[in-house]
Amino acid sequence: MIYYYTMLSHMRPGMTRPKIVLAIAGGCLILFIAFIIVVSWSYIKLLNKGAVDTLDSLNYYGQFSTAGAKTPNPASTNAVNAESKNAPALGSDKAPIRVVEFVDFGCPFSKEENSIIRELAVSNPDRVWFQERNFPTVDDSSGALLHPGAQDAAEAAACAGEQGKFWAMNDALYANQNDAGTFSIDDLRRYALGAGVDAAKYDACIKSGKTKATIESDHKAGLALGVIGTPTFFVNGYKIDGAIPADVWQKILKVVK
Repeated sequence: MIYYYTMLSHMRPGMTRPKIVLAIAGGCLILFIAFIIVVSWSYIKLLNKGAVDTLDSLNYYGQFSTAGAKTPNPASTNAVNAESKNAPALGSDKAPIRVVEFVDFGCPFSKEENSIIRELAVSNPDRVWFQERNFPTVDDSSGALLHPGAQDAAEAAACAGEQGKFWAMNDALYANQNDAGTFSIDDLRRYALGAGVDAAKYDACIKSGKTKATIESDHKAGLALGVIGTPTFFVNGYKIDGAIPADVWQKILKVVK
């Protein structure tokens, strides 16, 4: 509101309403961009101080899907073990940077982060070990999924994973994500076949419902670890809420030995 009145006070006589609106909108955009720059700069400043050597005392968080009145929290100050013996993973088990991400296949921010973290892991297999776990986000007030197709998508990906096609299915799900976060059963089957699964084995897996327990186990583990939305990362055991920009990941690569 203060900004609005400040803009009005600097308007030249004769300026039309559309021009005033455009001027205000442009000013708001500049303020938003400045905010993003300051937040990223603050995080990188922490990295330069060496905080990321232990990944504690971080206060960075990015775009985040959650439900109700929940908000992302600063990074945890204590390391925890968020790894699973059964969830799909990339990279060397001896890598110094160990990343666990809780995702929701209907979440636009999980989709945004997918290409970033996958590229990081694939390009640095000796430096980064990356594991993906499922967290179909539930709205506490209604008990419904925030993204309606997330559970079915996660179960389908797990079935594809039984045939060694998890990552191909993972990419197909994000590539076909829609604004509503929905996936039809027929579309999921089509994506799985496109990923290279055996149709009969996939159908049997889906019909059995056995991967449902796997997804529920991930979700339960996430809740116990304080996960409230997606994406949520655990980097060397330290929890960070929200999407992490590619330039910040590159900084982590440089400072974590």
